[in-house]
Amino acid sequence: MEDKNRASIQQQKPFKKSSLQKNKVVAAFLGTIIEYYDYSLYGFSAGILASKFFIKTDKLTSLLYSFAVYSLAYFSKPFGALFFSKIGDKYGRKISLRLSLLGIAFPTLIIGLLPEYKMIGILSTILLILCRICQGFFIAGEYDGAAIYVIEHLGNKFHYTASALTRAAGVIGLLLGILAVNSFNSSLFTFSWNWRIPFLLSVPFALITIYYRRYLEETPDYKESIKKNKKILGILDFVKKQWRNLLKVILLAGGFGVTYQGSIVFMKQFLPIVFPEFKNIMPSFSLLIVLSFGIAMPFSGLLADYFNRNVVIRFSLYLTFISIILLIFGINYKIINLTLISVIMLAISVAPFNALAHGIIIKVFPVTERYKGISFGHTVGSMLMSGTANYIFIAGMKFFNFNYFPILYITLFSIVAFFMIENLNKTN
Repeated sequence: MEDKNRASIQQQKPFKKSSLQKNKVVAAFLGTIIEYYDYSLYGFSAGILASKFFIKTDKLTSLLYSFAVYSLAYFSKPFGALFFSKIGDKYGRKISLRLSLLGIAFPTLIIGLLPEYKMIGILSTILLILCRICQGFFIAGEYDGAAIYVIEHLGNKFHYTASALTRAAGVIGLLLGILAVNSFNSSLFTFSWNWRIPFLLSVPFALITIYYRRYLEETPDYKESIKKNKKILGILDFVKKQWRNLLKVILLAGGFGVTYQGSIVFMKQFLPIVFPEFKNIMPSFSLLIVLSFGIAMPFSGLLADYFNRNVVIRFSLYLTFISIILLIFGINYKIINLTLISVIMLAISVAPFNALAHGIIIKVFPVTERYKGISFGHTVGSMLMSGTANYIFIAGMKFFNFNYFPILYITLFSIVAFFMIENLNKTN
């Protein structure tokens, strides 16, 4: 009987180990989903927030102010990256991931509770800005940390798939965000505070994720580096040693960030401006844009693992060019179906830039420098290029009186992303 019990326990162990392994990855993904849900609410609610927290002016100018605040959050990201990367490289990935989650839900909740401009004036705008800055600080530690955690756990066989799935997890957060904004701002909800509900939902979502993150364990790569007692560089020594690679990562992050901002986030505001007929369908169509982007990423990761990442990236660039040409043609000649198809094609075409980037970058830096290299490079690129993109789109349209300015801007940075990936390939 004792032998049978021992055999039964031995049979259960692999299942338990496999279950815990899945829980680790699920916990990392859940955090990314919730943090991107929280962070995306501002972008998808930009038009609504413009009317609630800024001085009444023409619609384009109010939107310009709203996206200026949107950009400010990106300026706090590098500081968050320095803070969390020091923790992640010195004390471990799991500690950093646990701390970052606690920080982003609180400012999201505060935005949902803020009095509007008509109630307390400019103070409401100042508080909104502070909340966005806090969100930027904490999300800097989340996504890059989750990407490193998942890639290091899943190993070489599914290297690019892991990178893509982490980014796709963020897109699930975007989908939840846009679904919440569209649903609670529809005709079904007529009370004056309905716009607040998506922000308030961040609290129960965060509690669920905190529960799952109790399963987090340190990654095999990090454990191995600790055994070898490798020296951990300070940020100044790191920049001095890795400045060339860091510059490439900054340009790559800015490149894929602009393609994401322009093709996914900004389209909800852009299409009704250049094509007024789209105003009524944009809530549902913007959901389709994000969904197409999200589905394309895991596929690009699988193709990169099983075939060749360079082929996937080159195909991505060519498809981006084709999508841009079709989009300009569709808008210029007011062809609704062609415009809709080309926007979906554009979302799919920029997905590989976003999906494979972390899988490429992670090979550039040693284990004890990965968190610094990826997080700091990514957030600086986001601050300089991705975070300012929506503001520049609107400013360029207004200053040059040229509605195609955002499309050309997306094209430019897709080329930047492509060449940075090609360059980083040579260093791997």
